[in-house]
Amino acid sequence: MNDQTYLKFAEILKSESPLPITEDQSRLFYDFMNAMKEMNQRVNLTRILDEKDFIEKHLLDAITCPLKSSENQILDLGSGGGIPGVPLAIYYPDKHFTLLDSTAKKMKAVKEITETIGLKNVTCVAGRAEELGKRPEYRETFDAVCARAVAAFNILDELCAPFLKTGGTFYAWKGQQAEEEIAAAKSGPKKLGLGEAHITQNLMLKSAAFHVIIQCDKIASTPSKYPRNYGRIVKKPLA
Repeated sequence: MNDQTYLKFAEILKSESPLPITEDQSRLFYDFMNAMKEMNQRVNLTRILDEKDFIEKHLLDAITCPLKSSENQILDLGSGGGIPGVPLAIYYPDKHFTLLDSTAKKMKAVKEITETIGLKNVTCVAGRAEELGKRPEYRETFDAVCARAVAAFNILDELCAPFLKTGGTFYAWKGQQAEEEIAAAKSGPKKLGLGEAHITQNLMLKSAAFHVIIQCDKIASTPSKYPRNYGRIVKKPLA
């Protein structure tokens, strides 16, 4: 490790973060960023390669998710390049994160990255959410489900709710249209066993970026007919 390069990274990370960062976490974040950049030359995982942007838009954007202390088994649905799952796994070493994406090539790459940096609390799974959400080993087994830059809220709710235990929480990263997306979902979340959606300002950062998290608690079991085929979910979202 180039100490001067790392020290510059650590300075930016700690000055920009609204949360406390330990030395171990800082070094793991640095290793993750470098491993992801290297992997990105083989597999397209991210377009964000500038160090400051990576810190802000990938690392800090992920860890400011307000996970509860009771949420120990977390699913990152549509994980792509491992965001937000890997940064969250670094920040919460005592929680376990399952990263799910339909692109096997990406999940293989992320698995290699986590092994390279020595991260032990991550499992990578390749598969389609609407199929795995019906399997007993995944259905209603997670304390929390996270989804960032995956789909509109009225599509995400049907994909994510089946994975959640009753009492768990669904976290969806959104931009300026968050209120409109909640309104468009209408009574869909209720049909899936989710409670009322509300917004948390997750980015307490110094930039002008506007990012929020829509949160829903799971208040009842999801009916077995959900999730439907993905084509039906997209064509006719629950309302």
